[in-house]
Amino acid sequence: MEGPILLLAAEGEEAEAVRTRMARARKLEAPWPAFAGELGGREVRLLESGIGKAAAGAVVGWAVARYAPSRAVWLGVAGSLNPTLSTGDVLIADDAVQWDMDLTPLGREPGELDSGERYIPADANLTAALHASAQSLGYRHVRGRIASGDKFVADPELARWIRQTFSADAVEMEGAAALWAARKLGTPMALVRAVTDSADTAAAGAFERFLVEVSQRLAVLLEDALARL
Repeated sequence: MEGPILLLAAEGEEAEAVRTRMARARKLEAPWPAFAGELGGREVRLLESGIGKAAAGAVVGWAVARYAPSRAVWLGVAGSLNPTLSTGDVLIADDAVQWDMDLTPLGREPGELDSGERYIPADANLTAALHASAQSLGYRHVRGRIASGDKFVADPELARWIRQTFSADAVEMEGAAALWAARKLGTPMALVRAVTDSADTAAAGAFERFLVEVSQRLAVLLEDALARL
């Protein structure tokens, strides 16, 4: 029997936008806020991790061991690095990188892990389903690369460096670590983000202002994509 689909988000608002669309949602006993239910006709488990790469890796490891999911999707908001992306636009990740991983004194490339991995791929089938849903819903979206780090980027110079160094389209704080953990554990995972801000000096205010609205938009996309699987 196929396991449930694991849905993961860092922020309460991101997770709540999904929970309100779930059928027969019920709270679960877990170290994180967690719910079981159905979305897009699929059995799902939804967990809210908290912010940051350590939180992302921990929740993926625990949830995969606990629920034996068949697939997983990490979703949430992000700051745009790609000038073509505006508030509410969607980035569906082909891969992700930990932009603040720095082993360059040891001869590594920026973002390269000690295992030699640098750009962690998302699952192609889940990514294709999200892409098809974005097209069907008429969402402005791109396929591209997400850069993750344990810093809320609100600095145009840093944002420019991340964009130039990694050819990244958006920046956030969990995705690359989540993809890495899921891949190590053999669980296919997609990564999708919607834009709240431009990772500049106004990022914090824009993030707070658009978090709920953009999260709700992303939840609609997720429901449609799961129905296609």
